[in-house]
Amino acid sequence: MSAIYFDTDEDAVELIGALQAEGYTTTLTREAFAGEEDWDDRAWVLLVEPFDDRVVEMVDVYGGWMPGDEQLPDEPSELPGEPKRRKG
Repeated sequence: MSAIYFDTDEDAVELIGALQAEGYTTTLTREAFAGEEDWDDRAWVLLVEPFDDRVVEMVDVYGGWMPGDEQLPDEPSELPGEPKRRKG
C-alpha cells in the first residue's frame, strides 16, 4: 500500500468512491506532521491496495498528493501588500 495525502476529507471521500467503484480497497485515517498539535491541521491519509498507475492518475484529479511529489503550482500564491490590522 502507498499513502495519498489530502488537506480535506471531502476530496478524499470522492477519490475513495471512484477507487472502490473500480475494485480497489481503501482505508482513510488522519496523520499529524511534525510539530502539529491541532487536530484540524492533521492531513487525511488514504491507503490504497493495490497501488498502481491507475491510482496515480486519479490522485491529481481529486486534489491529493503523495510523498515525493514535485508538482508545484504554476504561480506562487499572491501575498498581501501590507500587514493585516486588527480592528478594535
